[in-house]
Amino acid sequence: MQQSNQSRIMLLVTMVVAIVFISIVVWNVIDSLFHSSIEMKQQETTNIVIMTSDKVIDQSWGSLAYKGQIEIKEHFPVHVSLFSEINTDALIKKTIIQTVEEGAEVIIGHGREFSDVFTELAPNYSSVHFVTIHGTSKYPNQSVYTFYPGGHGQIEYFAALPASLKTETNKVGLLDVLEDSEKNPHFKRGLSYFNPGIKFYYQVAESRNDGDEAVKLMKKLIKEGVDVVYSKGNEFNREVIELAKKHNIYVIGYLDDQSYLAEDLVLTSVINDVPQAYVAIMKDYFSEPGITPGTNFLTKDDGVYRLAPLGPMFTEKEKKYIEYEIDKINRK
Repeated sequence: MQQSNQSRIMLLVTMVVAIVFISIVVWNVIDSLFHSSIEMKQQETTNIVIMTSDKVIDQSWGSLAYKGQIEIKEHFPVHVSLFSEINTDALIKKTIIQTVEEGAEVIIGHGREFSDVFTELAPNYSSVHFVTIHGTSKYPNQSVYTFYPGGHGQIEYFAALPASLKTETNKVGLLDVLEDSEKNPHFKRGLSYFNPGIKFYYQVAESRNDGDEAVKLMKKLIKEGVDVVYSKGNEFNREVIELAKKHNIYVIGYLDDQSYLAEDLVLTSVINDVPQAYVAIMKDYFSEPGITPGTNFLTKDDGVYRLAPLGPMFTEKEKKYIEYEIDKINRK
């Protein structure tokens, strides 16, 4: 009887040890598979291609494509290839064919000039999503991301407030570009609201990139006695601000925070934060529904519109006043 009890105890102990051993083995296998799965997911990257027709240099439209590349590489599991100076239909087609063969899953055209070729080739590559910043689209694997109409205007309206505080001649100018010349009542309206005594001067350049023309127009504004200019060039603002330095003219920058060009003269900048459009594209891509075909409008909620920090020429009292007035208008 005693021997029988000992046998049962030994059998029970053996079974417990076996169960514990098997459990440990199973747990280690599951844990290994789990961590392997996580590592695989972390290693998975989506192949993104960005094309710009411009050069990637300071203050260029193309530099914003580069900044977009940096933003999405930092925040998403992507491999990004940037191709600059893709400025003909033949080059666009060649780049698409080449990058699709190399595994491109999303191709982003940095400007509306890519829309027509994307529309031509999109049906041939249904597994690739074609996106343009601005422009048009036609097929289910095509999308456009563009700024919401009027969203930019509110920031221009606010930019009139620091201009109205710093003008001494009560003469303020806008150096515009032809393609936007029908869309810019906001800055002028803001000036009228914040300081009805201001006289408004307006000049229009043919191109955002023509520095020579912009300088000629800036000289006209200076000759009229303008002492604050809101200048809306991509590349020509560098030349405009250099001229402003010689004449001690205040400038409101555009597209980027341009205070680094003349810290003591740039009041603020109206920022169109184009790189945030790339973040919005990737957020949508990695969302459950994915990128929506057609036109997707970006608003200030996407972080694409804002005023740059005010320059050192403003007192703390002036800064608080500007902040108060903007908050008051936003609450209406």
